[in-house]
Amino acid sequence: MLFSVRSQARTVLFGLLLVACGLLSARARAQTPGDEPRVEPVRREILAIYDSREEIRPDQSRIHRLAEMPLNYLGFVVSYWDISAGLPSAERSENLRGIITWLRRPPPPAFYLWAQQEVTKGARMVVLGDSGLPSGNTSLADANKLFAEIGFGLTGAAVDITYGTRVQRQDALVGFERPLDPVLPAFPIVNTFGSDVTSHIVLEYHEGTQVLASSVVLTSSHGGYAANGYFIYEEPSTGRTKWIIDPFAFFQKAFGVEMMPIPDVTTISGRRMWFSHIDGDGWNNVSYIESYRDKPTIAAGVVLRELIAPYPDLPVAVGVIGADIDERYGGPEAARAAARELYALPQVEVATHTYTHPYQWSFFESYDRALEERINGPDDSEWTAVLGDRMRRVARRLFPGLVHKYAETETKFIDDDPPRAFSEFPFDLDQEIRGAITASEEMAPEGKRGTLYLWSGGAEPFEAAIARTRRIGLRNLNGGDSRIDADYPSITYLSPIARSVGAERQIYAGDANDYIFITDGGGREHGFLNLDATITATENPRRLKPINVYYHMFAGERPAQLAAVKHHLDAAREALITPIAASHYAAIADGFFSTQITSLGEQSWLIQNRGALQTLRFDDAAGLTVDLGRSVGVLGERKKGNTLYVALDEAYDEPIVALGPDSTDNAGTPYLIDARWTFRDLRRNECGGFTVMAKGFGTGQMTWGGVKPGVYHVSVRDPNETVWDDFAEVGADGKLALTADADANNPLEIEVACTPPGGAR
Repeated sequence: MLFSVRSQARTVLFGLLLVACGLLSARARAQTPGDEPRVEPVRREILAIYDSREEIRPDQSRIHRLAEMPLNYLGFVVSYWDISAGLPSAERSENLRGIITWLRRPPPPAFYLWAQQEVTKGARMVVLGDSGLPSGNTSLADANKLFAEIGFGLTGAAVDITYGTRVQRQDALVGFERPLDPVLPAFPIVNTFGSDVTSHIVLEYHEGTQVLASSVVLTSSHGGYAANGYFIYEEPSTGRTKWIIDPFAFFQKAFGVEMMPIPDVTTISGRRMWFSHIDGDGWNNVSYIESYRDKPTIAAGVVLRELIAPYPDLPVAVGVIGADIDERYGGPEAARAAARELYALPQVEVATHTYTHPYQWSFFESYDRALEERINGPDDSEWTAVLGDRMRRVARRLFPGLVHKYAETETKFIDDDPPRAFSEFPFDLDQEIRGAITASEEMAPEGKRGTLYLWSGGAEPFEAAIARTRRIGLRNLNGGDSRIDADYPSITYLSPIARSVGAERQIYAGDANDYIFITDGGGREHGFLNLDATITATENPRRLKPINVYYHMFAGERPAQLAAVKHHLDAAREALITPIAASHYAAIADGFFSTQITSLGEQSWLIQNRGALQTLRFDDAAGLTVDLGRSVGVLGERKKGNTLYVALDEAYDEPIVALGPDSTDNAGTPYLIDARWTFRDLRRNECGGFTVMAKGFGTGQMTWGGVKPGVYHVSVRDPNETVWDDFAEVGADGKLALTADADANNPLEIEVACTPPGGAR
């Protein structure tokens, strides 16, 4: 039945190019034959339209939870606009790549006119779902003016009972994580027009002699559309979600992802990035592990002896909770002794896991000490007994983060947790941020500074808290809880890179922590072993995440939990990874958002404002290689299937990356293929050797390409002496593979020197 729808050389070069050519708008159409190559910025921003009346904050929106991760993977920065607050200004929308909506109620009619103008100016528009589509004839006409720019139109009719419907056509975009449901969902009748529109799912409905076709998933050169029930599947009983369509391919087509460099946060020095960090929860818990329980040992001491000291080749950030080492809160001397011993280790990064461990950060955005005291009662351990049912309901409504999320759609109240773990003194934001890192630094050797703030509890800090960490020079990390395994078999459970909070940005952890794996399924002490499945699933067929071994100090409390962490550390020693500090990852993630890319034509790009980000990725790069002769500030490249990872030289603020065909002659130009260390300031010499600065953890496994055949003397030096040297012979393949047995916690200089024929060996 049919019914109405509810329905550094780089800056000068760039300046000269701008003067010569003018910085052209990304809205400009393709150049005509004979035109000079265009110099134009690569637009990376996607504006996500949400409605705070339905989804209170951007991070609670379906776009953030489900769509932002694949958009990040494609190189896009997603920002958010609350449509209930009005329309974006012309300045706000000036540099957009595209706009995306996934609304639960129709937007105001003026939105369609605004969006139509943006598409006309060159922005692409993706419309997900039908709940945000118009329901009245007047707004439908307005909406169709917008949709016509994309290449489709709504008839105002929909099929509610789909018994007489069949799938007329579907393409390879469909069936990404599950096929279409045999019982097709209700759908609107959607017509398409324009030669550039591709219909990925076409349904055919028969009613008597009438046959109606509807394109329920489509893309065009101006955007795309997907109807409810045809791009995301939600299981009715569990709420588990899966993609029906391939979101990478869909967004790539809809937002027009041409060959361009994608800032990458998963790879460094040609290898998958690895980092680890520890939240201080359970620091002072007495261990139940047999070899420690007879002489009571706190969990932090066990982690020190079992998981950190034996692994000097694996960096780890340790975030102590300030109150756990504060005598005013009863912190024992053993806690401070463990902190001092931990922070003295060179592979340990000084971090903090807050001072009083807030469980729900939003409670403290507009702090009310009297309310906190009423909630806590005379005894923090009995706060739920003091807090009556009525007050508890009010608190949950005001502070929804008192709900701990085990999964996207499953929730369980933590009735045992007050707003924060330590509430003896009034909350003070400066103490919670600056005081916390100062407490950690006081336990560290003189001159070793704190670098990282690890969010606690629900890990949803408010804007001012994030801003405070940045003002005192700290990176911030935690939240996200990314996992994909047998219990959560979908990329919908992988978080994006970060969470937008006003003008600030919280960087998410790379993977879920041990608590998430242990508590799921009613509690499995060995549950952290399931991180293996996430590591594997996020490597193939796409490298979606770095490897992040993220756990808590209570791992030193019980044997199974300790063994699970050991398993992941031992696996790291066998893997081809590049270990980095956790704060380094957070800096790289920040660089993803700041990076600016300018196309210089002829498959070359200027990279600016990238911060600590040192890897660019090119997808669908079969038959392509870096043209080192035309590039500036490029360390090297490595292929993974058809994906090309390009390593940038940290010594160059504004590198230029140029591509050419595989036949490009890079022989005699040494370049990095992959390594366990990171590198900067590569200087090639005429005979085919080179010097480069290196830093890293563990032995210096590395492979270089483009080296002229011959014998080379390789020496590794610190500022005072040669710490390792050897001779290496390079064959016709131009590859130099070596392992420098040296400590690179502090920078070392590597020299690959040419030796004359018959020279010393």
